[in-house]
Amino acid sequence: MKAVVIDAFGDATTLQVREVSKPEISAGQILVKVHASNVNPIDWKMREGHMVARYGSEFPMVLGWDCSGVVSAVADDVNNFRVGDDVFARSDVKTGRCYAEFAAINAGTAVHKPRSLNHIEAGSMPLVGLTALNSLKTCADLQPGQSVLIIGASGGVGTLAVQIAKNMGAHVTGVCSGKNLDLVKSLGADDVIDYTKNNPLESGSYDIVYDTVGAYNYDEAKPAIKPNGTYLTLVPVPGIDFFIPGQSTWEPGKGYFVAWFPTATDLQILADWADDRKLHAVIDSVYSLDDIQAAHLRSQTERAVGKIVIRIVK
Repeated sequence: MKAVVIDAFGDATTLQVREVSKPEISAGQILVKVHASNVNPIDWKMREGHMVARYGSEFPMVLGWDCSGVVSAVADDVNNFRVGDDVFARSDVKTGRCYAEFAAINAGTAVHKPRSLNHIEAGSMPLVGLTALNSLKTCADLQPGQSVLIIGASGGVGTLAVQIAKNMGAHVTGVCSGKNLDLVKSLGADDVIDYTKNNPLESGSYDIVYDTVGAYNYDEAKPAIKPNGTYLTLVPVPGIDFFIPGQSTWEPGKGYFVAWFPTATDLQILADWADDRKLHAVIDSVYSLDDIQAAHLRSQTERAVGKIVIRIVK
């Protein structure tokens, strides 16, 4: 099968498409013929060697955390999937290994693909959707009527965070550049702020400030957070705690970086919202597997609007 492989850490030119052995599944797994994956910033950070402490340096390495595709084999002990099922997942197998024509996926991280989404749309959603869900719901315990400031509202996490917060009953203020104001408003944001013209941290006081792009540090954000409010960030900064679902307890008035583990239970929440037309994907661009280098370079501009998708089945 074809897969994107790196043999050493480095720039985008280290990403090479070549033939590798199709993965074999073990107990608790399904084999997915991958139709689509996507690029997350963690992918190029891993490629550059910044995540060695967590993911190791075993080469050849296949990256890619998300997939949407069709089940082609099922382990004997897996009862909730059959060959031919459409599924999507956020892999937790080693370094993800979804930049490939086939991926072995732990069944506990996959669910049936939402009927309302095609594979390109579904393949864009798991990691960013689960990131936003675990931050807003599991960590910050967002309640109906609370106010949320989402910085980076037009990005991969931000576009889903706006929708998720609205689905949970929040009053959402989205922060983005002027050219993306209409998009963020269309996602359900009650208010939008053009950060090139106004300082969003001077726009009011919020129950939750969610900085999805690491634009501000905790001390800068504090004046915009209510006394018992929560600061959330995707970039660990001084003064915040790590929150791990099932291991940590949220405390009011603190800041958190949320480190989560993919579960089918959480992914099903996203799938149900998608089928209820309450959650949809925003696609920045679509690249072929052979154009993976260009896809990574696009992500590294940090100017993508929504998600960068890798189409694997033409």
